[in-house]
Amino acid sequence: PIELEPLTDLLLGAAYADKRIEGSELDRIRAILCKLLGEDRLPDALEERLRSFNPAKFDPSSAAAPYRDRKAEDKRKLLELVASVSDADGELDLAESDYLVAVARGLGMDESEYGDLTIELLEDDDLEHFFDVFDES
Repeated sequence: PIELEPLTDLLLGAAYADKRIEGSELDRIRAILCKLLGEDRLPDALEERLRSFNPAKFDPSSAAAPYRDRKAEDKRKLLELVASVSDADGELDLAESDYLVAVARGLGMDESEYGDLTIELLEDDDLEHFFDVFDES
């Protein structure tokens, strides 16, 4: 069984990562939790957790700690759930990508296990070679 309170907090953290929460993100969180519970609606205690969540006091690494000893594929699935909340509004920005990295690190994951879920910034060295394609034509 999965611990729902820290999972709920991780999902809420994803929704607030870009400093604004969208209705689509809350809908996604409710859908995930209802599916995990096998219920049509959330228990009152979880609804209250959604309402009372304080993103300013939230630490994603600490919230991820209960799942740190899980199998690699379980941690990947958990991170994909978190990413699905970030993607629910149709946008993935740097703050949301950074949040995913913080959760992944809290889970003890290596970048090779989650890099495809985050935004990769090109370094100056990469940019030099990136433009070589245009010089050839």
